Order: sequence, then structure tokens, then C-alpha cells
Amino acid sequence: MNVLMKNNNSPKQHPLKTILVLAFLLFTSMQSAWSQQMKLTGTIYDTTNLVPMRNVSVMALRLKDSVLLSFTRTNQMGEFTLTGFPIDTFQLIIEHPKLDTRTFYIIGSKDNYDIKVPRIQLMQKTQNMREVTVLTNKNAIYFKGDTLVYVADSFNVGQNAVVEDLLKKLPGIKVADDGSITSQGKEISKVLVDGDEFFGSDPTIATRNLGAKGVASVQVYEKKNEDAAVGEDDKIQVLDLKLKDSAKKGYFGKISGASDFGLVRDNPFYESEVLLNNFNKKQKISVFMLTSNTPKSNFGFGDMNKFGLENERNNSGMTMWDQSSRNNSSGIPQTMKAGIYYSDKIGKTGKIGFNYSYYENRLNAVTSSQSQYFLQQDSSYFTRDSSANVSKNQSHRFNLTYSMNLDSLTYIELRPNLHVDFGESDNFSQNTFLTETLNPYLGTGVRNKNSSKGLSSNSEAILRRKFKKVNRELEFKYILNSSSNQSDGSLYTLKSGALSDTIDQKKINDNGNTTNYGIVTYTEPFAKKWKFQLEYYLESGKSNQNKQTFDKDAIGNYSQAVSLYTNQFDNTRFQQRGTGMLVFEHRQHTFTGGIGFRHIEVQSTNLFTSVVTTQNIDNLLPKFSYQFKPGMSKRISLNYSTASSPAAINDLQPVQDNTNPNRVQIGNPNLKPNYVHNLRVNANIWQALSGRYFWGGGNASLTNNAFASSTTYDQFGRTLSQTINVDGNIFANVFAGGGFPIFNRKIELAPNVNGSYNKYTNFINGQANITKTTAVTAGLDIELKLDSLNITIGNSYSYNNPVSSLSSISNQPYATQKYFIDGEWRLPHHFQIKSDATYTINTGRAAAYNRNIFIINFELSKAFLSTENVILALSANDILNQNLNLQRQINGNVITDNYTKIISRYFLVKLTYKFNNNKTREDDFKGWH
Repeated sequence: MNVLMKNNNSPKQHPLKTILVLAFLLFTSMQSAWSQQMKLTGTIYDTTNLVPMRNVSVMALRLKDSVLLSFTRTNQMGEFTLTGFPIDTFQLIIEHPKLDTRTFYIIGSKDNYDIKVPRIQLMQKTQNMREVTVLTNKNAIYFKGDTLVYVADSFNVGQNAVVEDLLKKLPGIKVADDGSITSQGKEISKVLVDGDEFFGSDPTIATRNLGAKGVASVQVYEKKNEDAAVGEDDKIQVLDLKLKDSAKKGYFGKISGASDFGLVRDNPFYESEVLLNNFNKKQKISVFMLTSNTPKSNFGFGDMNKFGLENERNNSGMTMWDQSSRNNSSGIPQTMKAGIYYSDKIGKTGKIGFNYSYYENRLNAVTSSQSQYFLQQDSSYFTRDSSANVSKNQSHRFNLTYSMNLDSLTYIELRPNLHVDFGESDNFSQNTFLTETLNPYLGTGVRNKNSSKGLSSNSEAILRRKFKKVNRELEFKYILNSSSNQSDGSLYTLKSGALSDTIDQKKINDNGNTTNYGIVTYTEPFAKKWKFQLEYYLESGKSNQNKQTFDKDAIGNYSQAVSLYTNQFDNTRFQQRGTGMLVFEHRQHTFTGGIGFRHIEVQSTNLFTSVVTTQNIDNLLPKFSYQFKPGMSKRISLNYSTASSPAAINDLQPVQDNTNPNRVQIGNPNLKPNYVHNLRVNANIWQALSGRYFWGGGNASLTNNAFASSTTYDQFGRTLSQTINVDGNIFANVFAGGGFPIFNRKIELAPNVNGSYNKYTNFINGQANITKTTAVTAGLDIELKLDSLNITIGNSYSYNNPVSSLSSISNQPYATQKYFIDGEWRLPHHFQIKSDATYTINTGRAAAYNRNIFIINFELSKAFLSTENVILALSANDILNQNLNLQRQINGNVITDNYTKIISRYFLVKLTYKFNNNKTREDDFKGWH
């Protein structure tokens, strides 16, 4: 049941005034709640009702939402005392691992808050041969092996909350405005639903549409990154949403639409969603379609490479996909996403899954920037750049999975996929070169048009065989990674000032890659605490790229090949690696250590000149890890590993790329693979009784043969850059955070801090430039939590200090401060108010970019019908019309301040209808909002 706080004050129209009123009401209501507290005492005896029982678990769970109110264990005399929580109705649960669990229901009141429970006798566990009862861990957070588990019902969310709302309440988990998630300070790379990807790799389809009420638990764990360079042992964090059984049967869904009806501008803003689902215990079918021209559904920069647009950069080196500010920061989007998801169980052990997704994104991005280039002897010059980019991208994604136990010891899994992508872009940029005194001396206008299409697949097959001997295992894995891309484009430039030449060219680029991987892993236990693991890794790959550039002839045809920008290039790579690992496991300790030997043969062929470059490289790849588990709620880990990855074909091919004629790039076929040492330390602590948690750790990497740029400047400030290998690049960071509940968990203090150091080398006109950047970010969030009211107040401060060896005048520190407040108030009669405000202060940038930004958003919603299946909402976004994307980038000897025009103030009226097969509110949350 839900209890709503009653208040006769109506909400004010101005959100800041509303928040102040809410804070006052919260303070007065908390004073009343703290005036009287529950106290519960009792004594527990064994099955004879004569012998007191010590160390018996005693906990109080609030009845309406299973939130843990208090926890203790009995003393030597079997006595316990629970206190320090407000008057409420709750379950008293008595647990002992060898005896039956006892449950009592306590109804607290102002006249019944000091309770002595009568003599409690524990009984023998009842055994039933036909039925097994499994009691789950009732702590709100606990570890299950190496998996961090959050019990969803222990965290109070609104009736219409989605998974993203739930995640924001989980200790140690943060959700950014673009939907990205971090846990314990580390990025979540993949979101699963019941162990499976849901509509491919887009996590927001699950987190922003699945209903929080349908989630049983949220599980966070590490797994090997199958999408990284294959064979490397880098770990990624995975978040797995485990659904309740009730959320896995019946049909349910949602239809919603929102618009401003063109009252603000000629082209109205709109958002729409259609979600249809039919689940049963064996089969799941889902269909969705989302369309929007607001910032909420636009693509992220990770989609850029799918459309062959990785070279579509403006004059400052930034792409139209760069993102940093609240909500959208990449331009004016128009997006559609649609898909179908199907999974079914076959026989007793088989499972098949299929999903298809279609993505379409149109983006209009207008940017302006100022860059300062620092050269030797403290000399420098400036560029002021503006660009307009219009793009359209489409993607079809097919994913199929099939798994089955061939017998009790043999498992097979197939995961083929196919992506088909199309992209179009039209980018025009104007560039002005200025002296140190800001006098212009050269102007250029550059227009790039490009259309591309691509086909890619990353498919794998796994065969795993266990044996009668425990922990003996043999695994075969095959992976096929292939891609093929074609693009047609044009380049047109005009120059003024010191130069007046014109470029008018047609460009064709065809590239492809096919790589086969085979991995055999054998694990053999040779003692109770020891096991040995052998792995053999084989890689055979080939990539090719054919670049053609044509000048316009006298009759207007593009027929004159330009040899400087035309080349055909092949690269083959053959790798073998053997690794031996020793594993020791004993109670709280796990040690893993070993070493691998790798041999790589790389051959690069310039088909235009018939020049062949061959490399034979041998490496030792040691690794070590240690994990300490002092309890179910504590983990400490230490990991050291080494890795190596090859250069991209764009960096290898010895041909100039003049996509931006002011910033020409040329490949280097002599590049060697890099070699990286990684060190990682992590600690996690959770205290069930107090609700306190802590996470902290650090990462450090040393890269030799790192990929860096060597740049030559001409007399006008135009550049020619080539990728080279350098040694000694370092990156290190430390991070920590935690949560400290006070006042019966009504308030939580959550501080966090992050510090980093980055040292990298590039070359400017043949001279080494070492840049050392130190950055510190710290913040504090204060969350106030009541049944119907949540308010979070927080701030963060970031300071960056780059120091360059080439030019002392480039040492320009800059800082960003953010202050925010957001709240959610569930009112009587099915009303709800949501509001948030963020104030950002930028300092240390170029004069025109030191701008302070104040963003206020507000939403009022009302649910209708007894089932609350119809919701009408009015939202106002960026009420003060101040939303901007301001960004500073430091790249070697270049400092760039960038501004992107984005959507600012807009208003929406939204109507949502939810439905299910039972036509009830309770069953309306079968996994979806």
C-alpha cells in the first residue's frame, strides 16, 4: 500500500519557489517523524523453548515496500533490541540458518511504539519432498559471488517509474542525462534484461521504457569485453535487470504522444512512443517505435563510426557528435527508432532469440569555435571557425542468438549478427586564421559532401565441454569480424587573403576488413585449491582501403586522378598467442597469475608502388589479479594486465587525406602495435544495518609504442600530420565515493572525488612536446527521501591544469562548477510534480566562452481512472532559454573552445495510455512503464 503525505499548500508556479516550499514542508514533517520512534525487544529460544539462541538474525522490513528499517543479532542470552526507526507497520523476521524462519506483523502507532515481543521459539525446518522453498537474501544490497545485487523493492519509486528512475535511487549508481550509467565510479558498458541484450546495444530502450515495478533485482558484475580487440582480457561492467515472474506473462504496453502543436515555432516539437509486449514463461515478444525531434532520443557519438563519418570533422578537430552538456549537445535532432524482439525456449535447455532494430537520425548542427595553436619559442596563432552540418543516418541491425545444452556436460552457443548502415552529410565550414594580436591574414571556406553505405558483422560460436571432474573444462570459441564500407564524396574550397587557390574534387573510398579468431581454453584442477588454465589464441585478418581523388577537367567531369590523394593499400595480420594461468582459491582469497607469449606477423602492401613493409613482433604478456572477500558485503581487488593493439588502416595507409585542406593527414605504414601495462585497484563496502556504502579505487596505464601525432606547420599555420609511435605515455586516476544515510535514512550524504594525471607526447615541427594534465573533480549530493517526496541537492567542481613543454603560454588552467537541485513530489488525487535546475559556471576559457548557464525544467502530470492507466503531463524544458553546449578541448599544442547551437526552451503536452490483459493498475506494471 502507498501512503501519501497530505498538504493543503498548492504548488507555486515558479519551480524554485516550489522547491523552497517543499524543503520547508520536508523539514517540519521530519521533525514530527523523529519525535517518536519504534522500540522492539524480545528473547529467542531454540526448539525446546528452554535454551536461548545467540547470533540469530532479526530484521524489520517495512510492509508496504520491503525497505529494511533495522537489523540486529541476538546476544548471548538470546535477547535483541530494534530501535531508531519511525513508527510504521512492518514485518519482524527472525532467521537462523538451521531452523525455520518466523515472521510477525507489527502495527506501530503513537500508542503502540514500545513493544516487548513474547517468548519466541524457533522450530525445525519443514521438509517436503515435492516442494522446495528458497528464501532469498532480504538485505537491500548484497554480494552473490562477484555480483553486486540490489533488491528492487527495497527502494521506493513512484507508481509510474521506469528503470532509470529506480537506478537513480540505487547507492553507488549514477545515471547521466544522456542515459549512460556508472556504478561505483566505473562505466556500465552493457545493459541486459534477464541475461539477454534487449533490442541490441542501446541500453536506453530498456532503462527508459521498462517499468521499475516489474524488476525483481538489479545485478552488476564484470565480464570479459567481447567487443574489444579480441584476445585481450579487458573487463567491462554489465548491469542485468532481473524481472519478476509476474512481469513475464500476459500482454501489456504503452502508447504516448507529445507535442507543442506549433504554438512556439512553425515546425512543432513532438515525441511519440508505441510499446507492445506479450510475455509468457517461455516466450517474449516486444515491438517498439519511438519518434522525436527533441533532445531525448538523439544518437550519441558512438554511432558515428557506423555511418562512415569518422573523418567528417570540422576545422577545430571536433566532430558533430561531441557531447557534454545537459540533455542534447550535438545540434538539432530528428530521430526514429523501431524494432522487434523475440525470444523462446526450445525443449528443456534450448533458447533462441532474435531482434531487429531500425534507427534513423537527422541532425542539423551549427558550431563555432576559437582555437589557439602554440609553437616553439612561445609563439602562437589563432583560428576562428564556424561550421554547419546537415546529416542523415540510417541503420538496420539484425541479431540472432541460439544456445543449447547438447547433454548434461556440453553447451553450444551461436551469436550471428548483421548491421547495414547508410549515411549522408553536408558540411560547410568557414575558417579565419589570425595572428597573436588577432589580426586576420587568411580565410578559407570548405564544403564536404559525403554519402556512405556499410555492411558489418561480428559473429561468434562457442562450444563448452565440462567433465565429471569438478572444474575441469574445455572451451572452443570462433569469432568472425567483417566489415565493408563504400563512400562517395566531394570537396570544394575557396581561399582569401594570403592565398586564393580553389579545390574542386570528387572522392571515392572503399574499405573492408575480415578477421577470423579462434580461441581454445582448457582448465584443469590439480588440487583442492589450485587449478591451471591454458589458452591458445589464433588470429588471421586482412584489411584493405582504396582511396581515389579526381579533379574536375575542362568540360566539367571529374576525370583527372590526383596521385597525391589516391592510393590502394592492403594490410594482413597473423597472430598466435599461448597463455598459461595459475589460480589459487581459498575462502576469502583468490589469486590468479600467469604469462602469455605472442608472435605477430604484419604485412602492409602499397599496391600503387608495390612497396611491402613487413613486421615480426614478439611480446610477453604477463597478468596478475588478487581478490579479497572479507564478507558478503565487502570486496577488494587488484589487477595487473598487459595488452597490445594494432594501428587503424587510416593511420597506416601512406596517402594524404585532405578532407580538411587546412589539416592534412598522411598514413605511416611503419607503425608498430602499441604495448600497454594496466593496473587497477577497486574496493566496495556496504553496511546493511546502517545503509552506508563506500567505493573507491584507481587505474594506471603506461603505454609504449603509443600512437601519437607528428605535425608540421607551414608559414600560414596549415598542418600536415602523421601518426607515429612514442614511448612513455601515462594515464592514472583515483576515485572514491560513498553514501552516508542519517536520520533513519531520510537523508543521504553522497560525496565523490576523482583525480587524474595524463602525460602524453606529440611532435611539433620535429620537436617533442610533452603535455602533462592534472585534473580534479569533487562533488557532494544530499538526497532527502520520503514516501511521496524526493529532493536531491548537489554540486561538483572540476579543475584542469595542462602544462606543455613546448610553450609556457599554453599553460592555461580552466574550471567548471555545477550546482543542481531536482525533486519529485507525488501529490493526492494522482498528481505529480517533477522539477530540476542546474547552474553551471565556466571559467578560464576564451572570453566569449566563459558563460554561465542556468537550466530549469518542470513537469506536472495527472493520472486518470482508478487504474491510473491514462496520464496527462505538461512539461517545460529550459524555461530560461539558456541551454548551450560549451566545451574546451586540449590536444597537444592546441586549445579549442567550442560552442554548438542546440535545442533550448520548448514546451510539450503529453498523453500516455497504458494497457494490459488484466486491465488493472497492479498488473499494469508487468515489466513496462
